[in-house]
Amino acid sequence: MSGRDAAGRGEPGIWLGIVLYRNPARELERLRASLQWNRDAAGAPAFRVVWLDNSPDDSLRAVVGGLDARADYRYSGQNLGFGGAHNRLMAEAFGKAGARHYICVNPDGVLHPDCVRELVHEADRQSDTGLVEARLFPDEHPKPYDPATGETPWCSGCVLLVTRKLHARAGGFDERFFMYCEDVDLSWRARGLGLSIRVAPAARVHHYTVTREESPLRERMVRRSAALLGAKYGNAAFMHDRLREYAALGGEPFAVPELVKPGWRLSRIAEFGHHLEFARRRW
Repeated sequence: MSGRDAAGRGEPGIWLGIVLYRNPARELERLRASLQWNRDAAGAPAFRVVWLDNSPDDSLRAVVGGLDARADYRYSGQNLGFGGAHNRLMAEAFGKAGARHYICVNPDGVLHPDCVRELVHEADRQSDTGLVEARLFPDEHPKPYDPATGETPWCSGCVLLVTRKLHARAGGFDERFFMYCEDVDLSWRARGLGLSIRVAPAARVHHYTVTREESPLRERMVRRSAALLGAKYGNAAFMHDRLREYAALGGEPFAVPELVKPGWRLSRIAEFGHHLEFARRRW
């Protein structure tokens, strides 16, 4: 297929969604440059970029507009969370825009010039594709993936391609996960539907998390979302352990999620034996 939708309306069949929240201008400048590298790469598919801002105000409008006067910037007016914001864009992409793939892009990533092309190539390689993630570097995630097939237990949301087929069958992210673990949940649901989720090793994104300052808020959010994941997939011990960690980190009390007993397929897919990595390490 070309980069145009099936209806021939001239709308690119690939959407890239970028969710913002108080991002430094320099961070967005780096990302914008890497998106242009991807547009200019040999064999690159046509793609549309949409910026959805969850910040308390729309001051990033001027930053994004300064990078590209034609940029498609939207201001949400509220913090929808990672999953909620991407769901809003996915609904538009797979709805009236007729896109065949939607790619979540973290604003603190820098995409290799071949990233988008290789993600799309990998997604189109199999008809049963649900999700395809870019390979992180220099700090590659230690979760395993098959070097021949790319199959992996779950896909990171840093740079994540979602196919139309998955969205039609599973919807988008579960918005109860305001931040963190929503990618693990969507991956498990995709596998539960019999869809393939894979890493595209040649689609790389620079995501150097070592430089991040330690954030008590981030650690609390991770534990809160992990507790919800445990509840959603019926693992009471994991849920309660994460709730204790959350409380020890100073988290405010919240309504404890109700435990749900998943079907047999999802119960075999959900992996809680490796703490917050949700899969064994490759090293």
